[in-house]
Amino acid sequence: MVVGDFNCILGPSEKRGGRVYSDSVDRREFREFLDASGLVDLGFAGPRFTWCNNQTGRPRVWERLDRAIASPDWIQRFSSYQVSHLARIASDHCPLLISTASSSSYHSPFRFEKLWLSYPQSWRIVREAWGLPVQGDAMQRVSRRLELTKRRLRRWNREVVGNIFRRLEEVEGMIADLQGREDREGELEEGEMADLRRYLASHHSLLHQQETIWRQKSRVQWVKEGDRNTSFFHRSAVIRRQRNMIRSLRVGAGQRVVEDSAVRQALVEFFRSRWTEVEGPYVMDQLPRPAVRVEESENAALIQPVLDREVQEAVWALGEDKAPGPDGYPPFFFRRY
Repeated sequence: MVVGDFNCILGPSEKRGGRVYSDSVDRREFREFLDASGLVDLGFAGPRFTWCNNQTGRPRVWERLDRAIASPDWIQRFSSYQVSHLARIASDHCPLLISTASSSSYHSPFRFEKLWLSYPQSWRIVREAWGLPVQGDAMQRVSRRLELTKRRLRRWNREVVGNIFRRLEEVEGMIADLQGREDREGELEEGEMADLRRYLASHHSLLHQQETIWRQKSRVQWVKEGDRNTSFFHRSAVIRRQRNMIRSLRVGAGQRVVEDSAVRQALVEFFRSRWTEVEGPYVMDQLPRPAVRVEESENAALIQPVLDREVQEAVWALGEDKAPGPDGYPPFFFRRY
């Protein structure tokens, strides 16, 4: 991680006042440096700009010259980081406060992982869960079977698949140990050579699974299947996660909240007040009723039963790796199973 005054901005959104923004050479080179180095801007909470020339009137200029940048590996290791812009008091730059303290833990939602498709056991788990007797109408039966499948897949992933990243580190350690022994002693015994070949094959398989994980998390659609772009997918996933994370909210009369619990409460209160029904006259009764525009034949077509073929066509029209619904199942699950 690198933190400080870079004396450069990345785009027009990081400047207010003064001359009209132009994409100068130093700004292009700064963006190219970040791309070439694989570094990610960590964002911020607080005021948008970190520097002001302290002039008055039209010559007054604000810019975001100070920032924190880091590698995707650092972001993954310190995923609960927080970059805060503090008040400018004794300088024309505002201080940056970096916190890596772990935020309060939360229950991770279920997501069907694409790498599970490479395990034959996953197909058996889905078939067995789907064959269990459940009660209810058609949609209730589908929902309950998806819930049963989710529970079994969670347990199987925890007990069998495990943490791919930790397993990869362990296998790399085994390979390094055997190769170091071969370097010191000149050769390995037959059993050790067999172990080395097995670890190398396992490492190749785990690398492929790791890439599958990062490809799915990155939501990148245009890279062809089979291309080895693990670092690219990794960085894309980290940037996407960093961009989507809500680190602070402005509520009420401009008050800013940054604590996780306060942010969650603010979101709940906002949507509760927005969608809670208010007692009063029924608005629809006061609206003019339009003339009937749907013919009888059109109405009959609208209410006829949905065909299996139409459902399949709708599912197959979805992109395989598009974001899953609230149940955690992406489109490729329904297309494969």
